[in-house]
Amino acid sequence: FYFRVTELQQREVIHYHSLIGGVGDIRRLLFKDFWELHGFARVEAYEPGRGANFYVGKYLTKDAGDIRFSHNLSKHLTTS
Repeated sequence: FYFRVTELQQREVIHYHSLIGGVGDIRRLLFKDFWELHGFARVEAYEPGRGANFYVGKYLTKDAGDIRFSHNLSKHLTTS
């Protein structure tokens, strides 16, 4: 499951922000290695104590661009 925001930066390049879940023990840097084939990437491990809002809240409250949710995201949402 995922949440993704696609932004077009001022310098006319596409920029992504996303949360990806349900990937098991896949190596975090595998994503970084893949994305760096096409440019810069920063991949952080999710810290449950911070909550999803820490990572993506600001993109939900501004005109952030194209926001997408996976079809099965609602099955994984919780409230605290």
